[in-house]
Amino acid sequence: MTGARNASKRPTMTKTPPPPGYEEIQREEMSRLFGRVTAARLLAVPVALGLVIWLAVTKVTPWRRGVLITLGVLAVVLFVHEVLRYRRHGLGRRAFAVNFGFVALGQAAVALATGGLASPVFFIMFPVGLVAAMLVEPPFLFVLVGTQAVAVWAMAWIEIGECLPNFNPMPFGGGALPGWNEAHVLWNAGLATAGLGVMTFLGRSIRRVLDGVLRRALEARHEVLRAHSERARELAALSGEIAHELKNPLASIKGLSALLAEDALPGKPAERLSVLRREVDRMQAILDEFLNFSRPLVPLAIESVDLRSVVEEVAEMHEGTARERDVRLAVVADEQPVRCDPRKIKQAVINLVQNAIEASPAGAAVEIHIDGGRPIRMRVLDLGSGIPDELASKVFEPGVTTKPRGSGLGLTIARALVRQHGGDVTLASRAGGGTVVSMELPAEEGSP
Repeated sequence: MTGARNASKRPTMTKTPPPPGYEEIQREEMSRLFGRVTAARLLAVPVALGLVIWLAVTKVTPWRRGVLITLGVLAVVLFVHEVLRYRRHGLGRRAFAVNFGFVALGQAAVALATGGLASPVFFIMFPVGLVAAMLVEPPFLFVLVGTQAVAVWAMAWIEIGECLPNFNPMPFGGGALPGWNEAHVLWNAGLATAGLGVMTFLGRSIRRVLDGVLRRALEARHEVLRAHSERARELAALSGEIAHELKNPLASIKGLSALLAEDALPGKPAERLSVLRREVDRMQAILDEFLNFSRPLVPLAIESVDLRSVVEEVAEMHEGTARERDVRLAVVADEQPVRCDPRKIKQAVINLVQNAIEASPAGAAVEIHIDGGRPIRMRVLDLGSGIPDELASKVFEPGVTTKPRGSGLGLTIARALVRQHGGDVTLASRAGGGTVVSMELPAEEGSP
């Protein structure tokens, strides 16, 4: 009774779920291994067919010739069928089991037709059993191994009972096998069955080891990614706090510089205060970008707006900056309704237009086009130097910029805001020089 009570208190072992990606990688690798096994069998098929044809045309009994010819035809048909199926659909667990079931039955039938336990094809069952144990899952594996064991003892029974005439084919000597008595046959069958068990154990052990290595590698990768993600969140939160704390003293500096500018004498003092105010404005813009990047994306406040109106408002906001850089802004668009969060889309457009103005040379034009359809596409075209090839795949990563004084967050924030709406932002080189930035948004239901 004490043992029963202790047993009831033992904690039950729960099977931990596999890490993300485990089943996909396992299925892919098993399919690749099966492809290699299929390629190896493709090389072995001519040899096996040659043996079958040689035995069929030699002096053998009619039943043996019929079995060999039938097996040869079935082998070719099934092999071609499985290759085509593998290329079209791949192989699942059941397909693995069915495939190796055909292989095991075919090998047993060929061994039966070429001498049973004394057949040169008999020993192929051991590598077949090993590979099957690695690829086929229980309970299909146990059915497969049991079928092989039944075939072994059926051959032993035929050998002992002399149920088939000339069981040993004439090309291999014919008649009774010298030195083979009942004990010899039974020992061979018993050892062959034990060998099948050993092959199954080795195959399953290898499979468990490989699965364990894969699981531990994925768990280690998942843990590294989790730690990296937590660290990134901590750094983002810290940068947001620092940026927020710096905004207040900058606002004070900006206000005091404005008061000093009112009483500043013309000349150098006024110029220096003007430079100070411009630098404070630039620092505030950088801090705003850091705050937008560090804070999580808040839920969308969706409403129906005219995208052209949003773009025209952004263009008016940047008229002064464009005039200072001798850049012309042009909006080419018709009225285009879209359901979005206007504040966030406006912020994304501001970042894209500002980048285009800063990248454009004096005398150039920045064009903003809105194309209807599904999805709605807004394009910002500039005539700047374009994106260097070494940065083409990294421009949306935080901190990557071609500007000597840029923060590298404008494109990152713009893409994040647009993707929150189900759209995307992409960059491409413009014919004749420059860059085309495309922003795609889902069209409003009912729009053409």
